Amino acid sequence: MTRTARVIEKSLVDFQTLTTLPSPYIQPLQERFTSDKILLGSPVPVIDVSNWENQHVAREICDAATKLGLFQIVNHGIAPSELKTVIAAARGFFELPAEERRRYWRGSSVSETAWLTTSFNPYKESALEWRDFLKFEFLPHQPHDFTATWPPVCKGQVIDHFKRIKPITEKILNILIKNLSSTIDESNEATLMGTMRMNFNYYPECPEPSLAIGTGRHSDINTLTLLLQEGSVLSSLYARAKWIHVPPTAGAIVVNIGDVLQILSNDRYRSVEHCVVVNKFCSRISIPVFCGPVHDSVIEPLPKVLENNNELARYRKIVYSDYLKGFFGRPHDGKKTIESIKLA
Repeated sequence: MTRTARVIEKSLVDFQTLTTLPSPYIQPLQERFTSDKILLGSPVPVIDVSNWENQHVAREICDAATKLGLFQIVNHGIAPSELKTVIAAARGFFELPAEERRRYWRGSSVSETAWLTTSFNPYKESALEWRDFLKFEFLPHQPHDFTATWPPVCKGQVIDHFKRIKPITEKILNILIKNLSSTIDESNEATLMGTMRMNFNYYPECPEPSLAIGTGRHSDINTLTLLLQEGSVLSSLYARAKWIHVPPTAGAIVVNIGDVLQILSNDRYRSVEHCVVVNKFCSRISIPVFCGPVHDSVIEPLPKVLENNNELARYRKIVYSDYLKGFFGRPHDGKKTIESIKLA
């Protein structure tokens, strides 16, 4: 099986019963999960955001962004039934016949704004990730219907989820930016929330999960990620080389701080390094929505942050499209992309 002509993981488990993990997916020893690498308990806060105007809510969000870079929100306004509907839509896509799924294969997709791929960067990775994912780009200001060629089995649910997530993202960003003594306006809106993307991540059942990884360790390169997970376990790098489990909470959305916010805040907020483990007995779905800059945005620490704290910038300025090239030009390798622009 070559990397240029291999079948995607869903097809692997559809057409054969695997008892051992195929060799291209066996992770190096240092990337595997063992019990001694996992911190008992979960310090990830679950924040009730039913009243966004409550100052206690704002303090909890800013505290979590500062200390951990990760938190969960509940009572956010999206009904549990609506969350279940979008998860079911994702499963519906991956349950389509292989020929139908391949219509969206990256490089030959019938859609310019939806495409299917696997692993992360097969040409750079020493071991492949045990994951397929369908990516959607949300372009509401385009003059044409960019959703016209999205898969009918999930198109409506994807559009609805984008629309429901956007105001929640805006509320969280407003809180975080206000805490930096700044505001969201026409001058920075495109940098903070100019793009939105969504993944349907599919993690098939894995014959030897201790040897594999669903998504390799990385930090998100955008502003905020709002994740819906179905029974899957997101693991986040915490302290002293330990990982913590983020167990699914009914009706919750997991919020990750991305690299862009770490840079803008000059390290006030931290992007969280995380990865996804796989399961032997069941497949799993996760649905992240990524909010971030438009490609020509210039990313650098906010002047207000530097002025108010009388400090020097810790990151050099960079055009966001160049930051993306750095990230997608290497395998998942922790936080090396943000480290590459850090000033001495």
